[in-house]
Amino acid sequence: MTLDQFCRARPFAYHLTAADNVSLIRQAGRLYSAAKVLRAANRTTDVRRVRREQARIQHDGVSVSLRDQQPLHAKNCALSGLWSFDDLVEHLNDHVYFWPGNESRPISSGLNHFKRYKSEDAVVLKIQTSALFLSNPAAVPLFSRFNSGAPRWSGGKPSPRGPDLFMPAASFKGSPAEVIELVFRDEITLPANVAVLQPAQWRDLFAPAQQYGPQSTDG
Repeated sequence: MTLDQFCRARPFAYHLTAADNVSLIRQAGRLYSAAKVLRAANRTTDVRRVRREQARIQHDGVSVSLRDQQPLHAKNCALSGLWSFDDLVEHLNDHVYFWPGNESRPISSGLNHFKRYKSEDAVVLKIQTSALFLSNPAAVPLFSRFNSGAPRWSGGKPSPRGPDLFMPAASFKGSPAEVIELVFRDEITLPANVAVLQPAQWRDLFAPAQQYGPQSTDG
C-alpha cells in the first residue's frame, strides 16, 4: 500500500474530541497524544494505566479532557513481542488517532466509536487526508487493521496486540479498504482547512449511507 493509494481510497480523516478541547487545539494548531499530555502534567504513571473514565488534565494552562478507555481489557488481548498489558496501554496512549473515510462520513468502525459519545458534548474534526500528510512531512503515518483500543474475541480467539499493531504504509499487509485506524506518534500538526463538526452535524453521520469495503471483525 502507498500513501497515494490510501488518499484516493480514504480521502478524509475524522477525529472525535471533547468540545472543551477545541480552544487548545485552535491555539496550538496540533493534536497531542494522551501520553504527551500526561507526561507534560507529570502524571507519567498514568500513561500505563487504563482510563476507566474521562480524565481532565491541565496542559499549557488549559484544561484538557482525555477520553476513557473502557473497551480496553487485558482478557481480550493476545499479546506478542514480549509485551505486557501495561506496554500495550502505553503504546496506545502514545498515538493520535483518526478514522479514515470519505467526504460524507468515516468508516463504520468510526461511526460505532462516535455512537459511544453521542450523548456527550463532543465535536468531530474532519480533515482532508492528503492535507494532513502534507502538513506533517516528517511524521510517519501508521495504519492498523483493528480498532486498537477495543479488542474483543473473534472466532474463539482474543485479538492480537503487539509491536506490529501500527505499521507504515509500505509494511501494511492489506489494502486501503482494510485500514481501520490512521495514527501518528506523539503529536500532529493540523492543516488550515479543518472542519469542526458540532454535535448536531456529526450525529447526522449515523444516517444510512453506502457500505464500505471489508473491515476487521475486531470492532
